[in-house]
Amino acid sequence: MKTIIFIMTIILMMSGCGSTAQEQTNDELFEAFIDGEIPAYYEDENRESFYMTDLPNDPNDFTYCSVGERVDLDNDGEEELIINGAYGGIYLDVRDEKIYVLDEGNGTAWTLSYAKFDEKTWIVHSDVMHGGRKFYHFTLYNETGQIVDEFDLNKEYWDNTEVEDSPDTIYTYRDEEITKEEYDELRMKMLGY
Repeated sequence: MKTIIFIMTIILMMSGCGSTAQEQTNDELFEAFIDGEIPAYYEDENRESFYMTDLPNDPNDFTYCSVGERVDLDNDGEEELIINGAYGGIYLDVRDEKIYVLDEGNGTAWTLSYAKFDEKTWIVHSDVMHGGRKFYHFTLYNETGQIVDEFDLNKEYWDNTEVEDSPDTIYTYRDEEITKEEYDELRMKMLGY
């Protein structure tokens, strides 16, 4: 009986070591990127790879980048690395033992963040800095960096940019017009405000 318990203990320890080794590999790759030893790649081969040391590192510069938190952004059970920076920064993912850009911010009309709802993490690009609109584009990624779902939640008040919730305001969710109450409920559920 002791032999069986010993063998089962060894099997359990070995099976646990496999997942820990994978996590260490991802952590080691992120640390190597942070230390400027390896680059991050874009899926689009026409875009150049970059090193952490290529990113702006002057805290007085608007485009300053720094190492952020680690969050499971593609719902694969492994944490991705957030690089804090202008317009929400850059989200990095480990795939095939390389670091890839999962997503990034691109101006005030494409500011990057993430939201957790319905037991999933969604990448959010938003445009809330301009008059006449509040746009949120939600993207759900899988473990291979592919988009598996995406939709918009929008508020448009072009004719009266001073009053967001005028009778002329249009609210849409997944390309369908909705009421202000439905919009507010969805925004609270998805974004928490």
